[in-house]
Amino acid sequence: MTIKFLADENFDHKTLAGLKRREPDLDIVPVQEVGLREVDDPQVLPRTCPCRAE
Repeated sequence: MTIKFLADENFDHKTLAGLKRREPDLDIVPVQEVGLREVDDPQVLPRTCPCRAE
């Protein structure tokens, strides 16, 4: 099973770049890359994880 991560809009981009450099197989993307920029946090999870849709 692959675990996928979604980085919050406010997550430091330098830290994200460092994580990807250290662990190239890490599946992590910022919300901006998946069209969820400026979406309120409580609305992000149901849009990205169908198991949590309410």
